[in-house]
Amino acid sequence: MKTIPVRLKERSYDILIGQNLLGSIGTSFRKAGLADRQFILVSQKNIWALFEKKISESFAKEQIQYKLFLLPSLKSSEACKTQAVWSRLIKSLASLDGKNRSLALLALGGGVVGDLTGFAAAVYRRGIPYVQIPTTLTAQVDSAIGGKTGVDLPEGKNLLGCIYQPAMVLSDISALSSLPDRHWSDGFAEVIKYGMIQDVSLFELLEKTGLQALRGDAEKFEEVIERCAKIKADTVEADEFDKKGVRIVLNFGHTAGHAIEAASAYSRAYTHGEAVGVGMLVACDISRSLGVLKDANLTQRLEKTLMKFNLPLHFKGVSAGQVLEAIGYDKKSIQKKNRFILPVKLGKVTVVKDIPSEVIQSALEGRKG
Repeated sequence: MKTIPVRLKERSYDILIGQNLLGSIGTSFRKAGLADRQFILVSQKNIWALFEKKISESFAKEQIQYKLFLLPSLKSSEACKTQAVWSRLIKSLASLDGKNRSLALLALGGGVVGDLTGFAAAVYRRGIPYVQIPTTLTAQVDSAIGGKTGVDLPEGKNLLGCIYQPAMVLSDISALSSLPDRHWSDGFAEVIKYGMIQDVSLFELLEKTGLQALRGDAEKFEEVIERCAKIKADTVEADEFDKKGVRIVLNFGHTAGHAIEAASAYSRAYTHGEAVGVGMLVACDISRSLGVLKDANLTQRLEKTLMKFNLPLHFKGVSAGQVLEAIGYDKKSIQKKNRFILPVKLGKVTVVKDIPSEVIQSALEGRKG
């Protein structure tokens, strides 16, 4: 098992990465000083069915109490990340409160489960502990780390939320074996992002191998997860609250990506990673138009790598105008001026503000399938 510390003074915690960690989850909780709390375990029906036996048996050995809260089955996971579902979770917490109980939350699932659970933990009683147990590649390399929480509004993604760090992140790599192929591709979009913004050798590895080769090499795949988690941890340590212009680079591809998700009404048309993949290409196209991109071959290299992981190069089903309108709600905007993370060369990005709408519109039109 690999332990990656996230050093944030009194908010510090560990990321545990390894194989078959869920079978000893009770022991991990005991060591972290969490075993005496009353948990609400937040998950989805299909996910809980896969891991119920391991978790229940391990918790029973350590006499850890929990109550199950399952998200509703809707048109997509993202459609669960609403005020209504979040409010139900808050009420479940309140119903357990009192009687000298010490409450905590546990998020078992992907980014949607983690975001919603973290936001509930942040605001209930002005903050209670929560643990992230990510079961998707996207969550293990990105969303479960760093404390960004939130729920969506119809106008845009994560418009309600805050930064609130978990007490622990436990990433069981063996849990990913149950993922459908589309979710593997979804997660690798975030891995590709890390290569684009910082880790040149990681990008080159992805460029040379592709999805099936990495899935078939357990040692190399585990190393990829560790490298991404370390980049995320280091970035969060340097700029926990996204105020210094360091953490913002993690949003490469997410400005247009989130807008594609919002314009698609968070349907199954696009996973988060699929939208971010197209969003990275939109950022490349904008960067080239503005003369920021110094590597003429980078866009083509990114396209070929995305295809190796079965990720789309264009978006469909919504207009460029709808996506542009959704970009107007992007949280990175300051004083009504947009901000995009644009590539300069492989491993280096920069933040550019107030890009003319016609430049963005043109890039979106070029990526419309």
